[in-house]
Amino acid sequence: MKKIIPVLSLGLLLTLLFGVWTARDAMKVAVGYSAKQVCSGVFLSGLSAEFVQDRDVNPNMAILGPLLGALDITVDQEQGLVSASLLGVDAQAVHLSGRGCTLNGPGEGAPPLSVAAADESGPGVPAPWRPAVEAAFAEPEASTGARNTYALLVARQGELLLEAYASPITAGTRLQGWSMNKSLMATWIGMQTERGLIDPAQPLAVLLADDPKRPDLDPTLTLLHLLQMESGLDFVEVYGPGSDVTKMLYTAPAMWEIPAGKPQAYPPGEHFSYSSGDTVFASYLWQKTLKEPFEAWIAREFTAPLGMNSLVAEADASGVQVGSSYVYLTARDWLKAGQLWLDAWHGRSELLSQRWLRDSVTARPSDEKGRYGRGFWLNTDGVVFEGLPENLFYAGGHAGQFVVVIPEWETVVVRLGLTGAGVDKGMHEFLLSLAKLRSPAF
Repeated sequence: MKKIIPVLSLGLLLTLLFGVWTARDAMKVAVGYSAKQVCSGVFLSGLSAEFVQDRDVNPNMAILGPLLGALDITVDQEQGLVSASLLGVDAQAVHLSGRGCTLNGPGEGAPPLSVAAADESGPGVPAPWRPAVEAAFAEPEASTGARNTYALLVARQGELLLEAYASPITAGTRLQGWSMNKSLMATWIGMQTERGLIDPAQPLAVLLADDPKRPDLDPTLTLLHLLQMESGLDFVEVYGPGSDVTKMLYTAPAMWEIPAGKPQAYPPGEHFSYSSGDTVFASYLWQKTLKEPFEAWIAREFTAPLGMNSLVAEADASGVQVGSSYVYLTARDWLKAGQLWLDAWHGRSELLSQRWLRDSVTARPSDEKGRYGRGFWLNTDGVVFEGLPENLFYAGGHAGQFVVVIPEWETVVVRLGLTGAGVDKGMHEFLLSLAKLRSPAF
């Protein structure tokens, strides 16, 4: 027995150390997420810290269990800072002028942005559409979480036909698109490609030949592989303590280095695996094509031609736009992005070619279900929205963000919110209702 006790003690010690290590990883994610989300919610969206914590932070950090009560969040509006701490683990997000909030970023903080200018005389909700809109905003029965629909807009042939918000969200509130940023990144790379400033089919090893941080990459890996989620890099999109994606988003100063440093799990182009790391890596490559700060390029080349006045694209601590997740726009400006994609699909956009857009919404052989193209989700064979047009495509993001484009209806639909995991977002039901309303009300 005396020989067994030390072994048991060592095993217990290792178990405890592993538990502490895992808990510390979870706490790093918790404070990083909390500081970043509260900072953006307060300084970009104009929401209260209490609202953001109640609707966003607490539900998403429920994994902490009883530790959640020890999470402390402090907002300093004058200094442009949000700090979060949990049992000795700390993180800080700073609001940088013109660049939104950056986790553990350099520079002095800036005061909150003013709410985006918005004409409040929108169309509202036409009478025939009220039951469908009320259903889209209603909380589903017997649900373990909240639907939290915040904004719902419909436009046909460029005309806004329906607009509804849930207080305190208004037409001037900037809202996070999460992974809808991936569709924007594919668009911006497409614009640079068409100007001859980057060749997305060229091996990344060539594009990064003069980069001092050049990683060791498969010689056949290209930017198109990254945009199409078929890089084959061993990056796992699982949101848990110490995972690839949480390490990237909440602990890494230069986020692109996390996916770029991963080995190949599959040959490029052969296997579809949804990866925020792929798009973050692509964002770094896109910025290398710019001769100016990325926010200046976006303002001149993208938002000004489209008449947007609200877009804020956030960067990591190294200054690279977080192309997977961190862009904020008003619902109306998200609608304008959708209109760009609709116009490009029909070949009538001066910003983005029909060829690039059509290629972007063509299913890749790497995904046998036909769910994904190049930065956009697809409805091949009704895989997502059964009973709706197969050429429907959309930008989609965490917690129920949608910009849905239906070319044959000349229609764009925007739905924004903070829907809990596993909760029906109501989008399929609303689109089916829209199909019924197309005549005569639509």
